[in-house]
Amino acid sequence: MITALYVTIWGALALFTAGESGRALVRPGSPPPSWAWWAFTSGLVLAIVHTLIAFDIVHNWAHIDAVRSTALQTDAMYGIAAGWGVYVNYAFFAVWLADAWWWRTAPARRRPASVTWTLRAFYIIVILNAAVVFAAGARRLLGVVLVSWLTRVWATRR
Repeated sequence: MITALYVTIWGALALFTAGESGRALVRPGSPPPSWAWWAFTSGLVLAIVHTLIAFDIVHNWAHIDAVRSTALQTDAMYGIAAGWGVYVNYAFFAVWLADAWWWRTAPARRRPASVTWTLRAFYIIVILNAAVVFAAGARRLLGVVLVSWLTRVWATRR
């Protein structure tokens, strides 16, 4: 089951990255390919599945355990016992869902660049922490690749 825990989150991040790549690398004024939205949204579903698996096999469906575990991890990494990182994950999912909804329901309506870059900043902060700072070994290297790719893709089209 631990394998499923890692496969789901790394699959989710890869699909997020694929979706963002498809969205960002189109010519200005052209709609993104439909596969990009499906990848982006499928990534969200996998991320939620990851969280459900984690609550089942790691936290025994005890939310307080997830908060405590997160606090221990952030204390070990940053010297601050902050369990609110669990809530940041919930916010990440909510923002991801809202972004997917916007993309699907208003594909031709451009949002302000400030909104797009605020979303990207939030995404990159969460992904950087999850996939690089709190990852270890080969997973950290994979996180560096994903974050680097996202940064490159987002910087390509201004």
